[in-house]
Amino acid sequence: MADPTADFFAGEAQRRAHLLPQGISATVRLDLSHPERTERTERTEHWYVTLREGEVAVSREADRDADCIISTEKPIFDRLVLGANPVAATLRNDVTYQGSPEVLIYFERLLPGPPDSVGPTRATRAGDGAHGR
Repeated sequence: MADPTADFFAGEAQRRAHLLPQGISATVRLDLSHPERTERTERTEHWYVTLREGEVAVSREADRDADCIISTEKPIFDRLVLGANPVAATLRNDVTYQGSPEVLIYFERLLPGPPDSVGPTRATRAGDGAHGR
């Protein structure tokens, strides 16, 4: 069975690293809980992501501090890497975070948009901040 999160970190996240801002150096830890857990067994999957300008490094470390810690259920994060809206998920409290909101926003740049989106506008790609105006 395919794992959308693992596939994302193996491919799409690396391909979108060029969207990170110049000079960035930040870390993100993802704590993805599995809804099938019980009181006796709690299973949490961890991903540790280092963001640097044009580069994304990923490991499975669990006990490291990070600039931003994102917590959600694994099926929700799977939907995010398939194109669901991360801002909407955060507003619904399906996704929570601790730490730097700026790093959260930079991490969200790695997530793909909806499957029918055509990508960033020319102004966004150029980095001029005009956002397509």
